[in-house]
Amino acid sequence: MSTEHVSPHDLEYGPNPPGAKYEHTDIDVSVGYKFALWLSVAMLISVGIVYGTFFFFEGRERAASSEAQKYPLAIGQIKNPPLPNLRKQPFKDVYELRLSENEKLAAYGWVDKEGGVTRIPIDRAMEVMLQRGFPARSEGGNALNVVTQDSSSGRTVVPR
Repeated sequence: MSTEHVSPHDLEYGPNPPGAKYEHTDIDVSVGYKFALWLSVAMLISVGIVYGTFFFFEGRERAASSEAQKYPLAIGQIKNPPLPNLRKQPFKDVYELRLSENEKLAAYGWVDKEGGVTRIPIDRAMEVMLQRGFPARSEGGNALNVVTQDSSSGRTVVPR
């Protein structure tokens, strides 16, 4: 061995042969350049998409702003679609309907003022019916013997 200084790298892997420029098991230089080129292209495309989207929305905002300058009284007005409209809060509508129905069922009021027809609460109506009795059928027992068949479309037959 020579008296030159020997590096720890040379002791582990051995000395580099004369004329060696790089390790052949490292990445190929052309692959690195191709990767850098395609990465740059992808970045440019991404920048183009971002700026294109920005200018698109900025143009829409400019158009809306110019419309607001042309028609300043129309700012904030919302045009409703033509009828029939969908219910925005159907459960609330049903709740309010039931509430108004319950108020009518529990209070006195006129149904037809000229005809003298009134409305009384259900509890009071049940008391009156118990005091006066229930009306009886005048046509006899024949109406109870009418049978409607399954596919009769409302027609009736007398039982045999």
